[in-house]
Amino acid sequence: MQNNHMDSEVLLKVEHLCQYFPMGGSELKAVDDVNFEIKKGEVFGLVGESGCGKTTTGRSIIKLYDITSGNVYFKGIRIAAGKRSYLDAISKAKESYKEKIAAAASDEEKQRLKKELAGIIEDNKKKIKEAEYDQKNCDKEYSDELVKKLQEKYPPMIEKAQGGEKQKLSAEYKAELYKAKRTKLVTQIQMIFQDPIASLDPRMTIRDIIAEGLVIQGEKNKQVIDQKVFEMLELVGLVREHAGRYPHEFSGGQRQRIGVARSVIMNPDLIIADEPVSALDVSIQAQVINLLNDLRKSLGLTILFIAHDLSVVKYFSDRIGVMYFGKMVELASSEELFLNPLHPYTKSLLSAIPLPDPIYEKKRKRISYNPLVEHDYSVDKPSFREVKPGHFVQCNESEYEKYLSILK
Repeated sequence: MQNNHMDSEVLLKVEHLCQYFPMGGSELKAVDDVNFEIKKGEVFGLVGESGCGKTTTGRSIIKLYDITSGNVYFKGIRIAAGKRSYLDAISKAKESYKEKIAAAASDEEKQRLKKELAGIIEDNKKKIKEAEYDQKNCDKEYSDELVKKLQEKYPPMIEKAQGGEKQKLSAEYKAELYKAKRTKLVTQIQMIFQDPIASLDPRMTIRDIIAEGLVIQGEKNKQVIDQKVFEMLELVGLVREHAGRYPHEFSGGQRQRIGVARSVIMNPDLIIADEPVSALDVSIQAQVINLLNDLRKSLGLTILFIAHDLSVVKYFSDRIGVMYFGKMVELASSEELFLNPLHPYTKSLLSAIPLPDPIYEKKRKRISYNPLVEHDYSVDKPSFREVKPGHFVQCNESEYEKYLSILK
């Protein structure tokens, strides 16, 4: 099941992602300095309890929110960039230099410090401009690139063609060009939402729901759309006759399949599956997971799989990141995480997995996690460190030493 993605390219890279929401006079740090990357073709599991920021991370990646700070790179292009860290750097520099300038012995020293400060401010302002530009123009640049490729490909072919073939190619070129101009890079990332009821419009037929992405992208040919919708329905285990029905006529599992079809029809490179099975029956959960697994193999999909059920994630993911209160606390390959869980919160999550074995269940000890008891971060602050190749843990220096000795 485990593919080797060590040598494959990084499809998505998340750097220092922060997503804060205003809350009265303060801020809610829903996602706080999260880093990870997903390689092409792998399934990356993101787990944690309700409210730890998993869904917000997914939504920030797909640009449903403007991120507060950090960067998201997709296919090497920066698609989301936050400005907060640069603004903070400016105010921090102003503070620290104010004292230095006041304490400076000579005028020359003062001038030099002022010049240094101006340089730092200038540098960060430039970064803010770049962040704004990338956030706004990444889609346009991507579609310009597509248009350029079409302009190189089609005209020479049309010139060589004769009669009917020429007309056919010209029409195809026109249609492709129209689509390329409307294509957005972000549509290469699709999301399967958690709630199969709320995420489907009750007033739209299944055909319209699944085809919506194609229509927005500029596909006008009704036959092409119908053909693709039927293909998708069959791909996810439904039948063509379902296309004319409405969401309320389906069960939860079928609705979730419709959600899967809607995201796969856009032929994405990355699917963010946000707890796609948590609202479903256990037997249906397995069906939807198997469906995603088959699609992943047949279409070569890369999946960010968000869940709070660790046993599902273990079966399905290549690597797993564990989140707690907006922070990533541990990240390792699926096997490694279950063999050597190091962070106390990961251990607590693993201890909560029930097994269908009454004798084991009687003896099973729930480990509860209390961060105030487990860690002393008053002096030695934690950071995200690699304790073993590919295995990262949020820890401070003394914990780091402890984890290394455990691994030995």
